[in-house]
Amino acid sequence: MSKAKRYTENKKSALSLKGLLLYILPAPIMITAIFAFLRGDVSAILNNSLALVLFLITATLAKRGFRQERHYHDSTLVKAPSLPYKFTASLALTIATFYTSYACTDNTLFLSILLSMASFIGFYLYYGFDPREDKIGDLPMGVNADDFIEITHDARSKIHNLSRLKKELKSFESKEYLQSIIMETEEIITSVEENPEDLSKSRKFFKIYLSRTEDITQEFVENLHKKNIDDTMTDNYNRLLKSVQETIKAQKAKLDDDDILNLDVQIEALTKQINHEGV
Repeated sequence: MSKAKRYTENKKSALSLKGLLLYILPAPIMITAIFAFLRGDVSAILNNSLALVLFLITATLAKRGFRQERHYHDSTLVKAPSLPYKFTASLALTIATFYTSYACTDNTLFLSILLSMASFIGFYLYYGFDPREDKIGDLPMGVNADDFIEITHDARSKIHNLSRLKKELKSFESKEYLQSIIMETEEIITSVEENPEDLSKSRKFFKIYLSRTEDITQEFVENLHKKNIDDTMTDNYNRLLKSVQETIKAQKAKLDDDDILNLDVQIEALTKQINHEGV
């Protein structure tokens, strides 16, 4: 069903390694600061400590930029990052390099400037800067890019929250049902991302069905923590999840067959059932 290209584990590991290099880079400064501490050289301690902080800020900003970039490339449709973390990290690296060279060593001002410029260029050549163009592809007529991105992003956020809530459940049966719902819904989201024209067919599915499932699960878990859930309530919740699971399968089949004449009726029926059996 899914043909979306996702990052593999090897690619993620490669990105993590590249980010790790920025944390390793200031290691000599840390060693110098330790020796300065042993000597009791207050000025050297302060200078090297500030330089270390600047490099750590660089690494932290870059890590956020890598995460944004990974999300950008991993998504079929997505807006360009609003905050240029990687570019900001390159500027922080430039400042950190200049300060380290000029304040922590005997380098001249001219050499320190050259080294800082070299670090800026090196960052760009090795890491690149943040994506600047929205990735919206060729959307079919009638599909709004902003609307599409908002709906799919919101759906994935709900799935992420359901995954978190699943860990709080006590019933093995509940966990199994909810895990199946999560996996099946992820496939539907991916299918819609690959075929944007399916957005109109699945809009109510996400807005009503997925939202109500998240709300009820959230309420169930909260009452579980308060010890207000008995066996009857758990069975009630499990029956609801089973109905949700069956409806998801029907939804997937209708998307695959491009037959959605009864989709609204099924969703409305499910919504009534959720309201009736709500925990």
